[in-house]
Amino acid sequence: MKKLLAVSAIAMMVASAPAFAADPIRPAPVTPIVPVVDSSSIWDGFYAGANVGYGWGNADLDGVAWPEDINGWLGGVQLGYNIALDGLVVGIEGDYQFSDVKWHDTIQGVDAELGINHFGTIRARLGADLGTIMPYLTAGVAFGDLGGKLSAGGTTLSSSEYAWGWTAGGGVEAMVMDNLSLKGEYLYASFRNVDIDGVDVDADAHIARIGVNFHF
Repeated sequence: MKKLLAVSAIAMMVASAPAFAADPIRPAPVTPIVPVVDSSSIWDGFYAGANVGYGWGNADLDGVAWPEDINGWLGGVQLGYNIALDGLVVGIEGDYQFSDVKWHDTIQGVDAELGINHFGTIRARLGADLGTIMPYLTAGVAFGDLGGKLSAGGTTLSSSEYAWGWTAGGGVEAMVMDNLSLKGEYLYASFRNVDIDGVDVDADAHIARIGVNFHF
């Protein structure tokens, strides 16, 4: 009897073997890995920095015989914001400069000067995103204090006027560290019909400067 049961069990196992073989083992589904592409640019965001440079140009006083050449050092600070758009960088920048771009001379014991005492600009910038290098063009409004001064025998006479004008130029900025860039820039600034104590003054300045920016 036991032998009959054992034979029957073996027969049932053999008969059921094809059913197990017909149901193959299927691997678990694999979720595809989609790579994440970082579309941001190193130029995106706020930045602030400082600059130093040199300016030269001329100042014309209507009806007054006065030397026109002005030149001197300048330095200041800047603050801006950039947005990267498909290979372009669009931004806005404001700066303010302390200036010694003036004419200086001593005439018959009188110390005289004429020029730009301090000035600033608010400009749009349009650059090309070349990775760590960004050449750019820039233009906007200029504003500043223009005036002259005469000093002799401990007495000083001075007069100045705040004026508005325009500016345009270009430059190249290079990212040298993760959040630090260096730039070289040229600007032309023009002020027209500035009334200083009844005297009509026109002033133009070429500005070449270098600067450093910290990006946030």
